[in-house]
Amino acid sequence: MSVKDIERGGQPVQQVFIRGRLIGEVLTNGQRFKAIMLNDGSEFGVRSQEEGLEVVLQQFHLHQY
Repeated sequence: MSVKDIERGGQPVQQVFIRGRLIGEVLTNGQRFKAIMLNDGSEFGVRSQEEGLEVVLQQFHLHQY
């Protein structure tokens, strides 16, 4: 797994890659964060970037996208 920090629309975004494939992103959502799975657009409200990364990885392994 690797994480790339980018900026989109003036907001920080963490892109999560597994084996070179982008599987999800963690975005700021006001004072909170949002984890998004890119294959189906599932969104999860989380309290931190770390929790967002955990959710993306859990969902990936749960569903093996």
